[in-house]
Amino acid sequence: MADEQTRPPETALTIALAEYTQLQEARRAVHTESNARFTFFLGVASAATAVSAGLVSAGGATVTTGRAAAAGALGGLVLLLGLAVFARQLEFNDRARRYAVAATAIRTYLVRQAPDLAPYVMMPTLDDSGPFAAQPYRRGWPRDLVSLAGTVGLLNSALLAATVGLLVARAVPAWAAATLGALVLVSCLAAHVAVFRRRLARSAREVGQVIDRRPALAARPAPVDPVATPDPVSPVVTPAPVSPEPAGR
Repeated sequence: MADEQTRPPETALTIALAEYTQLQEARRAVHTESNARFTFFLGVASAATAVSAGLVSAGGATVTTGRAAAAGALGGLVLLLGLAVFARQLEFNDRARRYAVAATAIRTYLVRQAPDLAPYVMMPTLDDSGPFAAQPYRRGWPRDLVSLAGTVGLLNSALLAATVGLLVARAVPAWAAATLGALVLVSCLAAHVAVFRRRLARSAREVGQVIDRRPALAARPAPVDPVATPDPVSPVVTPAPVSPEPAGR
C-alpha cells in the first residue's frame, strides 16, 4: 500500500502502455508467421496437385496402377504436411486470441482510469463490447471454415479424398470411387471443423476462468452517463455493460 501511495500516477500508465505495445507486437508476429505457414502449404499443395495431375493424365484415359500409386503417395505426403500445418494454425489462433484478451484487459484498465473516454473507445473492453468487437464463439461453421485453419482443413480433406479415390479407382467402378471420395471429403472436413471449434471452446473456458479468478477484471464500474458527459459534436449513447465474451476476443 505504501508503494502505491508514493508511486507517481504516470508510472502505472507507462507500464500499461508498454504492455499494450508488446502485446500488439506479439499479435503481429503471430499473424505474420501464421500467414507464412499457410502460404508455404498452399504452394506445396498446388505443386503436388499439378504433379499428380500430370502423372494421372500421362497415359491417356487409362490410369496405370503405378501412376495412381505414385500420385496417391505424393498426396499422402502432402496430407501429412497439411495435418502438421493445421495443428500449428490452431496454436497460432489460440495464441492470437489470448493476446487479444490481454490487450482487452489493458484497454479496460485505461478506460476505467478515465471514464470520460469510454464513449470514444471503439475497440472492445471487458465493460463494453464496443462496435468493433470480434464475433463471439457461438457462430456458424462457415465462418470457421473460411479461416486459415479451416482452409488448411479443406485442402487436407480434398487431398485425402483424391488420394483415396485414386487408390481404389482400379478396383471399383468410377462412380463408386467418386462416391467414396465424396464421403471421405465430407467426413474429413467435418472432423477438421470439429477439432477447430473444440479448440476454440477450450480456449474460451480457460480465458473465462482467468478473468473470474481476478476480481479487478471481473468487477464492473457504473456505466458512463452520456447526459453528464455529452459529445459537443455528435452525441454518443453509451450501451449498458454486457457480460464479457472472452471466446470472441
